[in-house]
Amino acid sequence: MARIEKALVVGAALLLVIVGCDDGAGSGADSPSSGVQNKPLSDLESISIADDPLADTDGPVRIVSEVQYAHGRLIAYVKNESCGIVAISTQDSKEEKIDLASEWPRGDEGSNTYPAGPYNSVSGAGGPKTWASMLCGKSAMVIEYATGQAGAPGQSRGQTAVTQVPGQPTTSRIIVGAPGTRDQIQQGHTG
Repeated sequence: MARIEKALVVGAALLLVIVGCDDGAGSGADSPSSGVQNKPLSDLESISIADDPLADTDGPVRIVSEVQYAHGRLIAYVKNESCGIVAISTQDSKEEKIDLASEWPRGDEGSNTYPAGPYNSVSGAGGPKTWASMLCGKSAMVIEYATGQAGAPGQSRGQTAVTQVPGQPTTSRIIVGAPGTRDQIQQGHTG
């Protein structure tokens, strides 16, 4: 009889743990069990930049990040329910700039390549050696940017983290989002 009672107590405790873990909030990256509340990009503080290439854009644009390189800069922004980047060369005015934009995923759209997703994807080239790809989500942007020249970027401003892509000396990974979201993405990415 004691064994049956002990088994029932253990079973009940296990059931409480299982039910307690499923609070009905779902299993997305925004759930309380993940420990991170992913703040929408549109809630991030905007920054001011010199020579704003988005000044003539229709509608409100919120610039959330600027990363400067030896020969250019990359600007990340939010507009309505979309995100975008503009990469501009300061060395050669004839060189084409990169201008990418994507709406946030809706419903079942997008991929979960990184935590804090889902993300829509867009990419483009600015010249023979320069290109960018952007994953756009409601809470984060993950950008890979190849400048064609080896070396780490210089100054970065805004809600951003910048690292070199392992094994690719001319490519940097730029994560835009709230601090907890950036940490979650950096820890959740394997390479």
